[in-house]
Amino acid sequence: MRKKIVFLFSLILLFSSVLLTLSASAASSEWVTKADLLEPRTGGATASLNGKIYYFGGASGSDHAASGIKQNSTYEYDPITDTWTVKANMPTARAGLTAVVHDNKIYAIGGYYNVGTSVLRTNKVEVYDPSTDSWTTAANLLTARSWASSVALNGKIYVFGGGALVNGTSTSLSSVESYDPISNTWSLKNKMPITANGAAAALVGGKVYILGGMNFSTSIGGIYEYNPESDSWTLKQNTAVRDASGIAVYNDKIYLLGGAKLSSGSLHSALDSFDVYDPKTNTFSTLGSLTSPRAQLVSAVINNNLYIIGGTNFGTNGTLKNVEMYTFENESTPSPDPTPESGNEDRAIFTVILTTGLVKEFDLSMAEVNKFIAWYEGKEAGTGTASYAIDKHDNNKGPFTSRKDYVIFKNILSFEVDEYSTGD
Repeated sequence: MRKKIVFLFSLILLFSSVLLTLSASAASSEWVTKADLLEPRTGGATASLNGKIYYFGGASGSDHAASGIKQNSTYEYDPITDTWTVKANMPTARAGLTAVVHDNKIYAIGGYYNVGTSVLRTNKVEVYDPSTDSWTTAANLLTARSWASSVALNGKIYVFGGGALVNGTSTSLSSVESYDPISNTWSLKNKMPITANGAAAALVGGKVYILGGMNFSTSIGGIYEYNPESDSWTLKQNTAVRDASGIAVYNDKIYLLGGAKLSSGSLHSALDSFDVYDPKTNTFSTLGSLTSPRAQLVSAVINNNLYIIGGTNFGTNGTLKNVEMYTFENESTPSPDPTPESGNEDRAIFTVILTTGLVKEFDLSMAEVNKFIAWYEGKEAGTGTASYAIDKHDNNKGPFTSRKDYVIFKNILSFEVDEYSTGD
């Protein structure tokens, strides 16, 4: 039976989220201390782009983001020199925001802000361009919210859940909004099956996974899969009970770091958990521990190094500024298989459309296609090589041992996958 699956990635696509890079199979055993964030912060947002990590906003002066002093700082971290640099301030001071990369810019979305002594949610969306160190604005969210999560896929940005003020009461949300950068408009998508404030979102294989969250009375568990093509939700399993955790993705696995559990209304406890979820096998397991409990932290990955930044332990130490790094060894950028496997297998006619209008077509195994997509998503998230070698296989004409077509990332407009089976 033939089937056709089309993936269309435009040049303005981001892969998000969160697009973050690591693997559990070859992990080192220790966390290493790196240069501190310039100030203690909790409830900020982070994004990695072009080999740098950016930290936005957050709160200081309290062990909770909601009650702290909201900040508008932008900090850039260079992993090579292990240094932080002050960049242009975000126009709106806020904490509990979410950030996502799209088209080499970073979108800072929602969060808490202060009016006098009142803590309110904002629907503001502000866009940072690292190349010019400048900010612009985008269309506001439909609903002001804090502690939402976000990813970017197929040229759109998706924002999930969070908390809002409804009739004077903090209420967790199930709503999902999608942003179209071309029309600068937001639209509603199918709601999550749960209301979740502080849930984590990750993108793997074209699907979005929502993990944990809380509903302002207790932390909730569950891992839910969202399919943007069908705008539908599937419960994968009941686990990952936490909120305000760090999250990272590498080799199609999702890693959760720290976070909090909420019980008895407003009593938080920070966690030191370091866990992994594999969407392919639908398994959730513990890898180890952080050096200390922390929640409302952020995380990012450059190459094979995972960084956790700031947060809070809800204790006497209050807001944190320490940065720690965990290295996963023996990992490299995925490369094409040297030859397609023989026998019955899933294959595809893989078409790459370049910004020049040139169309390149290849007959590849789905394993090769998936490796290309993994490279593309990683590069969109700020890691990986500038070019990718596609084996030409049967198109290898002439007295050559092999021929490869090197595709340049910045020249890719879109690509299409027409899948078939050799067993048909």
